[in-house]
Amino acid sequence: MNGDGKLDKKDELLGEMGEVEKGVYQMDDLRYGKYLVREKTAPTGFVLDENVYPVSIEENGKTYNVENEAGKGFLNEAQKGSLKIVKTSSDGKVEGFSFRVIGKDYDQTFTTDKNGEIVIDGLRIGEYTVSEVSDKASSGYILPADQKVTIKTDETVTVTMHNELRDTPKTGDDFSLGLWVSLAAAFTLGAGIFGFAGYKCGRKKKED
Repeated sequence: MNGDGKLDKKDELLGEMGEVEKGVYQMDDLRYGKYLVREKTAPTGFVLDENVYPVSIEENGKTYNVENEAGKGFLNEAQKGSLKIVKTSSDGKVEGFSFRVIGKDYDQTFTTDKNGEIVIDGLRIGEYTVSEVSDKASSGYILPADQKVTIKTDETVTVTMHNELRDTPKTGDDFSLGLWVSLAAAFTLGAGIFGFAGYKCGRKKKED
């Protein structure tokens, strides 16, 4: 490089640092002078650091570390996206329902707002499973099947979870119907006995 601390067309590519162990890159036998270091490829799932970092080689046998965060090494920011869960139901109730989101090293539960929505920002890219929690709020509904989603960089993935009310027996109507059938049967039976008795009495009186 020309020593101005900036990467330009006059600077010459010296080479690429090889990975000597997981996450550790190294180049040996550099002459005294000023160099620029830039990341070429970011680890899978992380954002490429496009900044250029100057290094001055001034001591024989010394190893110089390149850091983008002082005292912590060279860190890459994880690629992230967002997830939006939309709750719908057959009776229109959407607030206060809980949903569990599970991914790699991730397991969190969220509750819908008054609009039936949950928005989760800053999720690392990858696959997640969304499921509705079986609790008091959802007890009267048929829970929807779990859904798998893939979070992508700087994108919002929307998943809709719908609930149907469970069929509940109308115990009051069933009781009324049973009572009506019982009373009707009793009335019919009573009428039969009365008719039979009347018939017997009629015949006896006629015979006399």
